[in-house]
Amino acid sequence: MKKFIDESWLVLLMGIGFACLLAGAQTGLNDRIQDNKKAALNQGIAEVVPDLGSEAPTMFEIDGNNVYKCLDNNGQLAGWAIVGSTGGFVDTIELVAGLSPDGNTITGIKVLVQNETPGLGDKITTDPAEKNFYPRQYTGRSTNGPFSLTKQDPQNPNDIQAITGATYSSQYVMDIVNDIIMRIKPQLDQHR
Repeated sequence: MKKFIDESWLVLLMGIGFACLLAGAQTGLNDRIQDNKKAALNQGIAEVVPDLGSEAPTMFEIDGNNVYKCLDNNGQLAGWAIVGSTGGFVDTIELVAGLSPDGNTITGIKVLVQNETPGLGDKITTDPAEKNFYPRQYTGRSTNGPFSLTKQDPQNPNDIQAITGATYSSQYVMDIVNDIIMRIKPQLDQHR
């Protein structure tokens, strides 16, 4: 017991030291982390809202979701960018979905944050040059009803083909998109 007490002070001291270092790093890098998140969001909005002008989108909140009203260079409504998130298979998945000015068509989705399984679930964000790029399945789709996941080739207009080996990650992304079109989209008219 005496040996345990004699040696435990070192472990305790090291624990306190590492905790202080981590807290300092978090505090020191917090501004940079927030700037990187904002830059990723702005890039995501530019990717999912075609004809986005140079003016910064106007942000407001609907039921806890950040919604961005996006204008073109002529000051006309170019579309909507809506941020949604849910718990994924491993960690939180956050994405931005673009909707047409009337809200009836998905103009694109971009996953902003994910820590899904490398080589499987992370295919929700793989290279857009790939033939079966998962997010591309949503582009141009109608927002008139919820989507459903299928493991085969889509047979219906609202079918989305799951990523092989990553059904859960595919489902979580679809859940976010369905939440946006069923819960947030009907409230957009109030903000035109």
